[in-house]
Amino acid sequence: MERKISWPLYLTAFVISAIIFIAGIYVGTLLDSAEINALSSNVDSLSKEISTVQVLMLSEEGSAFCPVYAEEFQKIDGEREKVGYELTYPEEERNVYSPELKKDYFVLEAQSYFLAKKLQEVCDDDTVLVLYFYSNENCEDCSKQGIDILSARDASSENVLIYSFDGDLGSTMAEGFMTQYNVTTYPSVVINGETHSGYMSQEELAAEFSK
Repeated sequence: MERKISWPLYLTAFVISAIIFIAGIYVGTLLDSAEINALSSNVDSLSKEISTVQVLMLSEEGSAFCPVYAEEFQKIDGEREKVGYELTYPEEERNVYSPELKKDYFVLEAQSYFLAKKLQEVCDDDTVLVLYFYSNENCEDCSKQGIDILSARDASSENVLIYSFDGDLGSTMAEGFMTQYNVTTYPSVVINGETHSGYMSQEELAAEFSK
C-alpha cells in the first residue's frame, strides 16, 4: 500500500518547532539581560560602599577604627569576589559576555585593591595582595594559572586577596596597572608589588605568599 505524506502535518510540526526555538532564544536573551543588569547593579552598589569606607579612612583618627574598617572591608571584598564569579560563570558556561560590565568590575577591583593597600598602611594589615593579568585570547597558560592561584590561596595560611584583569579587554584600569607594574606578557602575577612574568606553579605561588 502506498503511504501518503501528510504535508500539512509536517508543516504544522515545523512551524511549532520554529516557534518554540525562537521563543527559547527570546526568553534566554531576556534572562541574560536581566542577569547582566542585576550584576551591574551589584557592582555599582559595592563601588559606593567601598568609596564610603575610603572616605572614613581619610579621617585623622583612621587607625583607631581599624577593626571596624577591616570588618567592613572583609564583607565588601567577599561580595566583590562573589560578583566576579557570577560575572565569569555565564561567560564560560553560556557565552554571555558584557565587555562594558567587565570593565566596570575592573574599576571595582581597583577600588578594593587601593582600599586594601590603605588598610596595610593605616592598620598594619599583613594581607597578601595579588594582581593577576591574563588574556582570554592570547594565552595558553592563563586558564591553568588562574586555577593554580586560587588553589595556592586556598592552601595558604596567609590572608590572600586576588584581583584579576583581562589585559586585552581595553580597560583603562587594567592598562594602568600593567604600565605601573611593567606587565608585558600573559600570564603575569604581581604579589605585594613584585611582578612575576610568565606562568608560576602552585608551589612557587605558595612560597611567595608566605614571604
